[in-house]
Amino acid sequence: MYPEGTFINDTRDNLVIFEKDIDNPDNEGFVCFLEKDDQKIYKLVFKKRLARKKAIEKFNNLLKEGWEKIINEFEVA
Repeated sequence: MYPEGTFINDTRDNLVIFEKDIDNPDNEGFVCFLEKDDQKIYKLVFKKRLARKKAIEKFNNLLKEGWEKIINEFEVA
């Protein structure tokens, strides 16, 4: 299954978001990298399609590197 989640680095200026592809949610998805600008607003730097295996590797590497997985408090029902 494709990983989902949002990670933030320890300086709180970068986010990495894993999201499933709605057409193939088990095997493909996207990873988005956001960076805080001068006005302290997160801006999209890039969005890349990844296969499940690569996404799981990246997901696990972020955990090993000390990125914190955050839970979105504002999910829509």
